[in-house]
Amino acid sequence: MADLASSVLGVLTPRRMMKVVFDLMQLSAGTIQRLAPGKESRVVWQEFRNKLEAFNQFENVDHALNLTSKPGVALTQLVEKTNGLDTHRTIWATEGLGHYHTETHWQHSRVPSSVIAANNVHGLPAETMTALHAGMGLSLANRLLKTIESQSPETKVYDVLLQFFELCRNNSQPGYVGAAYEALGLVTRNLYPQLVQVIDRQLQKIDQNQVGYFWHGIGRAIYFAPSNFLPFNNAPWRAMAMVQREPPHEIGRLNALAGFAWALAFVNIRHPVILETLLNQHRTELTTSDAFANGVTSSILIWRDSTADDSCLDALCRYQPEPSDVNLVELWNERVLKSCRNALNWFYPILKEHDSLGEVFRYQSLPELVMRLQREGTRRVT
Repeated sequence: MADLASSVLGVLTPRRMMKVVFDLMQLSAGTIQRLAPGKESRVVWQEFRNKLEAFNQFENVDHALNLTSKPGVALTQLVEKTNGLDTHRTIWATEGLGHYHTETHWQHSRVPSSVIAANNVHGLPAETMTALHAGMGLSLANRLLKTIESQSPETKVYDVLLQFFELCRNNSQPGYVGAAYEALGLVTRNLYPQLVQVIDRQLQKIDQNQVGYFWHGIGRAIYFAPSNFLPFNNAPWRAMAMVQREPPHEIGRLNALAGFAWALAFVNIRHPVILETLLNQHRTELTTSDAFANGVTSSILIWRDSTADDSCLDALCRYQPEPSDVNLVELWNERVLKSCRNALNWFYPILKEHDSLGEVFRYQSLPELVMRLQREGTRRVT
């Protein structure tokens, strides 16, 4: 890998260089996985490959789809370029397109306006909505957080947060804005970690729901953090300790664990054995809180909404750990199998009907949420 990289990097732009490196890492990880001794070693390398694929597809979507930065390119035209990609790549590429399209707004019209508004979404597949909003949120958060300097007072942070929420609302479709809100935590944790605590303090003044979205995003950021990316740092998953240690309060801990579980399940949904391995290595932590199951449930809901291909979800719902380990089977059935069934048979139809899928990007009782939506819908009808 190093020899091949050194032979081609001299003729590539920095971003092309990064893409080549990621492509080479994926190939090398696949080779190592096939040669690795033992089930857990192979699982760790598979998880590494899945994470690389997701990040590479998002980060290098412009190169992968041969995009240009010309202004005025319709969002529908950009999304059409994902035709031909497999389901998993399409989802991450679409999130990359949400980010890319929002960046073109910043570059050509300064403040984005109506990025995913009605005139832009006509003709777009409904399954692209969540990923596009998540990518847009990443761009909005990064651009605004850049304006905060080390000597900026906390009032400046407060004003930036209000601007971020306003831009999310003004550029979103009904029901999906939560996916944009949550991106704030991911960007802050992995690009501006010095701002985590001050943003948390300001969010306490603005809206407790926003505190949840923020720490859910931080949990997702911890899964993708550079320190947790390489496979030899990931078994057992030390991120499990980080999502409990970093938040200063219980709302933060619940949301960070749910966000981490969301990312882990979503990235590795084609390989249930990875979820099984984490459950096996962290049984104690995962029997005392429902936040992990909440994150898994939410990831299944978003996967269901983001693809017409249910084969991965069917396989996940049918999967069972080794039956000789009774305790692990019970934990799997409670934290994963139950999540799968509730998500598909109960939660999803109601959340979809009421345009409320963005609500699952923060920890809350999903049964209570769907029952409240049903009650409110009944009141409107009568």
